[in-house]
Amino acid sequence: MKRWMCGLAALILLLGLAAASGAAESAYATLKLGDKGEAVLALKQRMYELGYFTSTKFSTEFNATTKERLIELQKKNGLTADGVATPEVQALIFSDACLPKSAPDPTAAPVAAPETDDNGFLPAGEEAFSYADRASGVWTYISQTLHIEIRQHTASGPLIWLEAVVRMKDASQLTSLLSTGKKPGTNLVLPSKIMSDLGQPVLAFNDDFFGYRVRYGGKVGVIVRDGQILYNDPKISSSGVFPPLDILAVFQDGTIKTYESDAYTAQQYVDMGVKDTYAFGPILVREGKIDPDSSRWGTKRSPRLAMGVREDGAIVVVDVLGRRKDAIGVTIEWMAQKMYELGCVEALNMDGGNTTCMIFQGDMINRPVNTASKDIRRITGLIGVKEGN
Repeated sequence: MKRWMCGLAALILLLGLAAASGAAESAYATLKLGDKGEAVLALKQRMYELGYFTSTKFSTEFNATTKERLIELQKKNGLTADGVATPEVQALIFSDACLPKSAPDPTAAPVAAPETDDNGFLPAGEEAFSYADRASGVWTYISQTLHIEIRQHTASGPLIWLEAVVRMKDASQLTSLLSTGKKPGTNLVLPSKIMSDLGQPVLAFNDDFFGYRVRYGGKVGVIVRDGQILYNDPKISSSGVFPPLDILAVFQDGTIKTYESDAYTAQQYVDMGVKDTYAFGPILVREGKIDPDSSRWGTKRSPRLAMGVREDGAIVVVDVLGRRKDAIGVTIEWMAQKMYELGCVEALNMDGGNTTCMIFQGDMINRPVNTASKDIRRITGLIGVKEGN
């Protein structure tokens, strides 16, 4: 008797779920070529959010372009590509489950990475493994001294961001790369030139862009690179002016900590055993908690890059794309939450906007392939991750 009642309850639940799904779909009428009205306009606006349209100048007509873009969406989401927006198709499009145009291909084959030791490195004698696939948003590099995993992610907004997790055998593999000249780190050059001049690291990403402040005025911050004091020009921590020039300090032993802008002088950092200081901010995560001050820097959405460290010593870098039709950028508060979610115990917001860059084996993966050099911002320095000895 009890078994019969359980079965009946399960049947009722299934029927209820089906009815709920049917009710949701019944809210939409099928839309196809030639249809007009507010429902078509709403469909186009949602498809714009998902990246399938690049302009917001919509008509209320379901025209040939609408059908073409809908077919593209249907293919991306594994649906019948007929260009007809049935109630079922619309229910998916207006849900969080619909894949944006920029999402990795869900049918892509998994990476056949080699076996590694307990620390994630290759055994002695094996050649480095490298994999790069822009279409699926996956980049991997594994050697005897280095393990890098990068994944592209998307969300409604629309948002696109890259998450890199880096494990190194030796702390010296994390290095500062400054443009050359009379004053290191003050010449504005393409990121590719910095890399070619300084040995092509496996991974590189933008730093605090202190050279821009040197060239054009304003507080520079406390800048130490490779154990050498370059500038000792802190901003008062209570100034409230962006960027606050908070510090991410990389110690000689690989320890990474965050400090307020005027916590220590450059000489004190060197005496403490700090190899590099990066001055930008604000601090996003400190001592395993989201820094409460990270929420007071407004709600502006921009391209951003942050660097942090997990408790196990792995370095985490998040590069958020923006100022594009398919990616609008994020707030500082979003960045702090993301670094915390990724397990960072310390994290700092680096320079953002057009400065942001992430370069994997010479390919700037946060930009479209073959982006013209005129569209790439000249910078003064990078943070590089290189092979160990």
